[in-house]
Amino acid sequence: MKVVCKVNNLNSFSDENVLKRLKKYIFMPEGEVDLYIGKEYTVYGVVFWDNSPWYYICVEEYDEYPKPFAAEFFNVSDDRLSVYWKLSAVAQKEREVLSSLVFEEWTKDPSFYERLIEDDSEASALFKNYRQLIDQE
Repeated sequence: MKVVCKVNNLNSFSDENVLKRLKKYIFMPEGEVDLYIGKEYTVYGVVFWDNSPWYYICVEEYDEYPKPFAAEFFNVSDDRLSVYWKLSAVAQKEREVLSSLVFEEWTKDPSFYERLIEDDSEASALFKNYRQLIDQE
């Protein structure tokens, strides 16, 4: 799956409901997020917060892990889902369910993303491998 950035600032959204929902997760005083308008990004996973998709992407080629960005920032340029993604639905506190489309090892380990951003060697190696595979799709 590939997406192209169409907006990189919260203040660009005129729909108050969208803005309110995004501000629950994005804390940028000026509203600007770390994306480049017009740039195409590969999606390495999708998580659903408030029933809305957020794409895990690497903003820079040298990024060691993907970061989630709301779908509203993008247009989809290639809607094919990765063959490596599995559907995950994990119960959270207060009966919420976190749904995502990510590779299998991530679906089986609720702490995978935390391990990845903390530079856990096993998690980093797994992501690096899947990143190469997904980039080739």
